[in-house]
Amino acid sequence: MKFNKLLTSRNLQNSIWNVIEVLLGPTILFISIPVFLAQLGAEDYGIWMMVNSIVIVMQAFNLGLNFSTYKHISIAIAKQDNRQISDTLNTNLSFTVIILLASLLVASGLCLGVYFYDWFVENPMVKSRLIVSILIGMILLFGKLTEQILYNVYRAFEEFKYVTILSILLKIITVLGSIVIAFNTHNVVYVLSFNSIIILVGIIANYKLLARFIPFYKFSFSLNCTLIQHEISYSLFIWFQSIAIIIVYQGDRLLVSYKFGLAALSFYAIVATLFNHIHMAFGAITSWIFPQVAKNKDDESLIFDLYLRTRNVSLVISFTLLAIFSLFSKPFFTLWLGQENYLELEQYVKWFSVFEFFLIFSTIPNLFLNASGHEKFGLRMVLIFTSLNFVGILVGLFVFNSLISMVIGLAVSIIPGMYWLHYSVSKRFDKTRPSALSVAILFLPAVWGSGIAILDDWLIKLLCFTLCLFSIFLVYFKLQKTSFKILTE
Repeated sequence: MKFNKLLTSRNLQNSIWNVIEVLLGPTILFISIPVFLAQLGAEDYGIWMMVNSIVIVMQAFNLGLNFSTYKHISIAIAKQDNRQISDTLNTNLSFTVIILLASLLVASGLCLGVYFYDWFVENPMVKSRLIVSILIGMILLFGKLTEQILYNVYRAFEEFKYVTILSILLKIITVLGSIVIAFNTHNVVYVLSFNSIIILVGIIANYKLLARFIPFYKFSFSLNCTLIQHEISYSLFIWFQSIAIIIVYQGDRLLVSYKFGLAALSFYAIVATLFNHIHMAFGAITSWIFPQVAKNKDDESLIFDLYLRTRNVSLVISFTLLAIFSLFSKPFFTLWLGQENYLELEQYVKWFSVFEFFLIFSTIPNLFLNASGHEKFGLRMVLIFTSLNFVGILVGLFVFNSLISMVIGLAVSIIPGMYWLHYSVSKRFDKTRPSALSVAILFLPAVWGSGIAILDDWLIKLLCFTLCLFSIFLVYFKLQKTSFKILTE
């Protein structure tokens, strides 16, 4: 493999920029978590995590417009259709304003629940701060929804570095400014207010940067019924997927705060948010598959071969990194948060690691199905594994009545869901008709990786680590013939 070819590979460059974007910003935030915990206290930090969860859950209102932007602009670029680019952006950005108004109604209902019925709070003294914070969160929601649409323009052009540079710059400013404000005010309301100002500034900067790619575009508010139908006809099933994923993987935090309070949410949310970003980082490694599949979706043989090669590379990298993380998670968290705080998090870290070892199997199939025009099939798959997870959460939370049981339920219930996802995709698209056993073998590294995560004896952890690496070699290099050349194409 020539070094010059490696340096000029668009796939590899996009992978690197994607990973930097997903990891560097959250890394800055996570490094600062001990500062925020100390300056804001567990309750105010819990409010912050609560607002973030509400913002993410309310992104379920987005109708999948970010994905329709990604796909339709990718196709329009291939066809050099400037009119389609303008129509897609005008329609989706305009509809975002309508989504914001609907979100404000929901947020107002939540605020009334907090005020009159003490939802999510045990200490009445925090009610006013929580209400104001939820309303500020609607500004953050608008910023996030708009940001997703604008960033997907750069991704459609396969220029991921612009997303990374702009998002990292804004995150650095946001975190550093938030630290200064937390030190001086010890009040989460001021921190969230600063966050909302920066995200609005980011939208303006983002819009200006678009001229580099689409100099002909000027925003015009437009809600043409035909154009709305065109956007939603693609994004509807992806929207339903997003709703299922957000309800299960973000709604759990609302359940935690409702049942155990904001202080308990603080520690749970630290681990849940960390693993959410770890999962996004693994997905970012090969997310460039989406525009490539979308542009070649009529050639099913080509795109399924691309799917298999990308899936294997993604899993090999993800397994290896997660295995290393699981091996050293205890000293990492102890150094980061201190021994006392780590004891609050230890069991969550173990079982979220198990959960992630299997959840990483969902990333590439979802991208492949949504980009290739099989959104309805993708929706069925998502509903199956998220429903299993939701049952696992409810059993742990309300039957066993503990937070750690909830995480164990989440981790255990993801296993059959991921197996069924890969078996179904193989059965539908793989002409070689792989057996149920050959699909099950794909999960062997995840089994040994789970052992690294949950076992305490260092000798046994090292044994599981060795077996995990050996099974990666056996399954993905000997049997699957994984090649990293796809990163250099």
